[in-house]
Amino acid sequence: MSVLAAFSIWCLIAAWRPGLWLFVLPALLPLLNFSSWTGWLVFEEFDILLLGALAGAYGRLVWSVRTGSASEMPLASWRTMAVLGLFGITGLLALWRGFIDAGGFSFNWFAGYTDALNSLRVFKSLGFALLFVPLLQRELKHSGQLAGQRLAGGMVVGLTVVTLAVLWERAAFPSLLDFSTPYRTVALFWEMHVGGAAIDGYLALATPFVVWALFAAQRPLLWIAAAALALLTAYACLTTFSRGVYLAVAAPLLLLGWLLWAQKTDFNARAFFGPAWRRYRPEGWRARASAVLMLALVAEVAAVLGGGSFMMDRLASADRDFGSRVEHWRRGLDLLDGPTDWLLGKGLGRLPANYAVHGPQGEFSGEVTLREEQEPSEAANVFVTVRGPPTLKRLGGQYALTQCVVNVSKAVHRVSLDVRVQHTADVYLELCERHLLYDGRCQVVLIRVLPGKNEWQNMVLPLHGPTFAGGRWHAPRLSMLSLSVVNAGGAADFDNVSLMGGYPAQPLDNGDFAGGMAHWFPLAQSYFVPWHIDNLFLELLIERGLVGLLLSAALVAYALWHLVFGRARASAQAPYLAASLSGALLVGLVSSLMDVPRVAFLLFLLLSFSLQAAQELE
Repeated sequence: MSVLAAFSIWCLIAAWRPGLWLFVLPALLPLLNFSSWTGWLVFEEFDILLLGALAGAYGRLVWSVRTGSASEMPLASWRTMAVLGLFGITGLLALWRGFIDAGGFSFNWFAGYTDALNSLRVFKSLGFALLFVPLLQRELKHSGQLAGQRLAGGMVVGLTVVTLAVLWERAAFPSLLDFSTPYRTVALFWEMHVGGAAIDGYLALATPFVVWALFAAQRPLLWIAAAALALLTAYACLTTFSRGVYLAVAAPLLLLGWLLWAQKTDFNARAFFGPAWRRYRPEGWRARASAVLMLALVAEVAAVLGGGSFMMDRLASADRDFGSRVEHWRRGLDLLDGPTDWLLGKGLGRLPANYAVHGPQGEFSGEVTLREEQEPSEAANVFVTVRGPPTLKRLGGQYALTQCVVNVSKAVHRVSLDVRVQHTADVYLELCERHLLYDGRCQVVLIRVLPGKNEWQNMVLPLHGPTFAGGRWHAPRLSMLSLSVVNAGGAADFDNVSLMGGYPAQPLDNGDFAGGMAHWFPLAQSYFVPWHIDNLFLELLIERGLVGLLLSAALVAYALWHLVFGRARASAQAPYLAASLSGALLVGLVSSLMDVPRVAFLLFLLLSFSLQAAQELE
């Protein structure tokens, strides 16, 4: 009921202030995903925010039409509409092909990456973005400057949320100044439970707007706040330890600097070839403070890169990593079978399922399946089957079914569960201090389960390991219980899972799986190969075909041309939008973006804003 009430209030706010969504959506985007608590993969809380914004804004529009107070609905240029329309049609075609490849549409609230609904999960970012196009056009037509400020402000608030999450994560686990431990921050991007580059793509898109915050600050205190955000953003980028992020953030910032200068001088040749000291001599408090900030950023980069061995190890292994990535790309292209696949793709969201069965080197490290059995004269029993890797022993234990445990106690823990196996299986249970991908202290048990006389065996297993620290008061640690099967080809059924350890009430929810997979969350560690192709352009080619890839390229090129060289370069937001889109393209050289709906939606929103801002000034 609380969610329904919040949704209703948000709908009313969106109707009362139709353009407010331009601020709220990017501001709350990094926060509204609770997959690790809900167990949802296809649907997320951010979808509710999007639906509320659409309902409120379109409701206001319909009411205005009925009362005769609506002004004429502006239309985008025919070129913009043609490109967006074709892109939407190819997206729908790829969605349909994804359903066909999955064996037909089927609905499941807790569908995974191999199910038909994964196609919908990938499509919804484009679908939502296209629904916002008329609303965005209306805002740009009636209050273009305010719309740009709202979008930029929302990006700054969202980035603040991410950087604060990074500070908490690193303070809770490796510590703020530990740059040697192999720990890469993920912030609140739970989509990275199977790896990927969600935070990489977000930082590439959002970082240019920190510069907007610095320029928009009219008072020293506001500028200091923006400068602090710049330092926190640099820290977040550096502690991803992602070479792709470093390139995708640094190069667009250079482009941004050039575009801001070009916009200020209007390409004045005399100003360009004039004495250098006239162009770069600091003047006023802002220029002097900016020089100090630049020195602080340089010192921060030197401290992170020179203060530990983790990034040095990653840089030293760049050649080896690139060779394995090229081989990964080649296997991905091998999925395209025949002219139809090359032209139209395999279908949205079908990369993981197809890659995993293409060869033994691409198999999943495990699998979780919700099942139901009907006994004679008894109610149906719901349980879960956890499988290990099909053939590769080295992947054992790297895929698990998990549940977050709040306020984990420091007592000795035991796990009670019903287990059933058809063949001998090695079952691994662990309770770990964990944010998402990396473990802190753990209590574990490994048992070999043999087929018993009774199908289901009830076991109470003590966990062994150190007591939990719990973290400091300002940076508490999260904990997770994990169930996995270690041996290759092994499988085990689980039911009635409970955790014991001095708790006043059972800390696990839905331990009997009567609520499906609610509160249970599949999670991979160390090995993420089949879930991502690690290249935006190959991702588009494999799932949407040459048609989708070329249309995507045309869409981005059209937007960038107008932002950098066309009349839209005069728009106040043009330099930041151009830098943001350029960052997405650069990070896309080594990362997938379309398989992360929140990041993909942000990319489409910024792209749509760029296209329509360009059209406004034509």
